Amino acid sequence: PTSPDANDTMSASQLEVQLAFELANPLPWQEIAASPDLAQAEPVRQRSSGTLFSLKQDEYRTLRGLITGRNPELEAAFATLESGDPTKSDGDGAVLLREKEAEYGTPTSNASPTGRQRLTNINQLHELTGLPCETLEEARDLLEDTGQIVLTGPPGTGKTWLARGMASLVAGDDSRVRIVQFHPATSYEDFIEGLKPVVDEWGQVSYAVLPGLFTRLCSVARADPQHYYVLVIDEINRAPLARVFGELLYSLEYRGPGGAVELAPTAGSERAEPFYVPENLLLIGTMNSADRSLAVVDYALRRRFRFIELEPNAEVLNTWLSAHGATAKARRVLLDLFTTVNDRLSTELDPDHRLGHSYFMLDPLDAATLDRLWRTAIKPLIAEYFIPPSGEVEEYQALFGKATASLQ
Repeated sequence: PTSPDANDTMSASQLEVQLAFELANPLPWQEIAASPDLAQAEPVRQRSSGTLFSLKQDEYRTLRGLITGRNPELEAAFATLESGDPTKSDGDGAVLLREKEAEYGTPTSNASPTGRQRLTNINQLHELTGLPCETLEEARDLLEDTGQIVLTGPPGTGKTWLARGMASLVAGDDSRVRIVQFHPATSYEDFIEGLKPVVDEWGQVSYAVLPGLFTRLCSVARADPQHYYVLVIDEINRAPLARVFGELLYSLEYRGPGGAVELAPTAGSERAEPFYVPENLLLIGTMNSADRSLAVVDYALRRRFRFIELEPNAEVLNTWLSAHGATAKARRVLLDLFTTVNDRLSTELDPDHRLGHSYFMLDPLDAATLDRLWRTAIKPLIAEYFIPPSGEVEEYQALFGKATASLQ
């Protein structure tokens, strides 16, 4: 059905028709012909079996009532159609019904995925993370030279914090930074390109090959070659990476048109065209080395990334606590606990299961906050580490209890 306003005044050259919806329960001809209000309607009077015919307003309303009587779920679709929202005029009174196309424009400066003031130099990143400037310089150089790095380490070592700060520094503007978190259900269709459902203005579902997040960002970066764009992939090893990246493993190593490939969903079709990763699009991944349930990083992917390991760092913790007003005595108590717990975890399990310094960044640092840290964060983690338990939770609880008593 078209809009009830699109009537006899339209010439054939002005009328553009689009399928609005289909009837799950069509109207029998006998029911249409038996309606007194439709006796003079064009399709009844001329016994038309075609698809295009004109209706007066009252005839339209009658036919609409018959349709929704058999298909009540179409009430909302009719209301949307009649509201005028999905229509637009061509200036001569003709009504055009069109499906809205997805728009993937250049990000605006209003977006700020890092949520902090713009970083302009390594010293600012040092103040943000507490890491040595030499370490940060090396990470930036690796990112710009290779195009992709992964920050790996135990939980709480500031991997995501550093990734966001590094992305902001290298991109020069937060509008050129995008952040995504991988998970076990992340797929090639989500990240690269694939067949996805599209719902039109009237609630009808169709399917189309649509670009994923990475493909769209590549297009934006290619249009602005003078600037770096950065994609931060948090928890990169939570997804099946070989399947998510697909044929783009090749294009990550060979950037630019020389490394172009055809994307799988459109390969061999008329709309297939070479796709490449621009040199100004950089990737920063983060990886929790303690979680053994995560997917093993594919060797082909590992070869294309540079890995930077972040360790639990007592010096970073001490500097942060001092800057937030913790006394020398309180800092010593917490740093002794931090060292003792990590030494035991490293011995009883392995270095990947140590606790990062961000866990212990307490403000204020007192008995109450340390006790809460144990109960809500460390105890559940220790319980996960030691399955089945054999007294380990109680042993670590004693360590935290002693430190808590010292802060009272």
